[in-house]
Amino acid sequence: MGDWKSLPRGQRRILSTSLDQQAMSKGEDRSIMAKRTRWQDVDKGSIPFIKLRTAYAVFNKTSGKSLHTGDWYDYRLELFERFLGTEAQLNDLTIPRVREYVADLQDRKELYLNNSRVRRQGTLSSSYIQGFVRALRAFASWLYEDGYTETNVLKAMRPPRIQQKVVEVLTDAEINRLVGNLDPNDAFGARDLAIVWTLLDCGLRVSEICGLRLENAHLEQGYLKVLGKGNKERLVPIGKSCQAALQRWRDRFRMEFELVERPFVFLAATGHGMTTAAVEKTVKRVGANAGITRVHCHLLRHTFATNYLVHGVGDSLRLQQILGHTSLEMVRRYVSIANVQQSLVEPHTSPMDLIAESRGASRQARNVQPKRAGRVPIGRREARQVRHSTSKARAWGNRVL
Repeated sequence: MGDWKSLPRGQRRILSTSLDQQAMSKGEDRSIMAKRTRWQDVDKGSIPFIKLRTAYAVFNKTSGKSLHTGDWYDYRLELFERFLGTEAQLNDLTIPRVREYVADLQDRKELYLNNSRVRRQGTLSSSYIQGFVRALRAFASWLYEDGYTETNVLKAMRPPRIQQKVVEVLTDAEINRLVGNLDPNDAFGARDLAIVWTLLDCGLRVSEICGLRLENAHLEQGYLKVLGKGNKERLVPIGKSCQAALQRWRDRFRMEFELVERPFVFLAATGHGMTTAAVEKTVKRVGANAGITRVHCHLLRHTFATNYLVHGVGDSLRLQQILGHTSLEMVRRYVSIANVQQSLVEPHTSPMDLIAESRGASRQARNVQPKRAGRVPIGRREARQVRHSTSKARAWGNRVL
């Protein structure tokens, strides 16, 4: 048939008439063809929620989002769909229903409801609950942009506030205990030491540690090429101690784990690349052996960022580039933490101590009697002469002339 637009107008008219005749021969006329359902006439509110969730997962995958990010959205949408029920539709995505779901999450007294092996008592954190609202708002924005809804149904939905907790980063003594408890002459000890050093010296995310490849570890040049969120690469400098720990693991002990050729720097005992769960478990075990039970991978990232600012290694803009943040919002939090850490180590940071010191100085000044100006100490004989001359002067002054 060829391209329709390339045909002459007369041939297009003839071809159109022929197609209409074929349609009429099948029992269809123009009036019936006009009644065919169009996208604008579809009752979109009755579209099943699971169908929309599947389409959104395809959108995330094809728009360049990482597999982890796509799973993060899909997991939260799936749990919201369970809350709505098996007959969930697009019409169920409303602000009142989302608020009901948020209230249900806030009232829960048990964690890990979907995993019976690790289920335990406790309440969900405010940041975890806010993640559901963020995922649903992003989903609603996609529905509006893709034409499923006439308006963004969750645009006015405000996420719950996150409880601002004080991040207690590791002290210098705790860092020394953490790395000093590992044996660099043992295969597992050398690997774990390299992981801890890299987290503390570079501030990498746990997923970036797992995805670090041999060809991107430029140890001789002193930097790592890291693939972060959003498939964005960045260069991260490393110090001499971290460089030595990585070289020791790579050159001496990594070959013992590599049953088959693998591209990743850190390997598990099975010979495969370490997963995020394996790295988290390793870091927690290292912390427990050192007597520091609050250690986890992201705390080491917090510690790196705080020490970077406290010790004046660089400014906040350079820290943002090293950490891989797209905005300065998170870096401002690290600046706040660094200021608190700095105030804890500086002397005379208490205003009441300064007030107390000033009160003590003023009290001591009041206890010392100042000498009157113009008076000189004299002896008894001189004092009697002064009194005698004074009485004679008074008697002379009282005499009546």
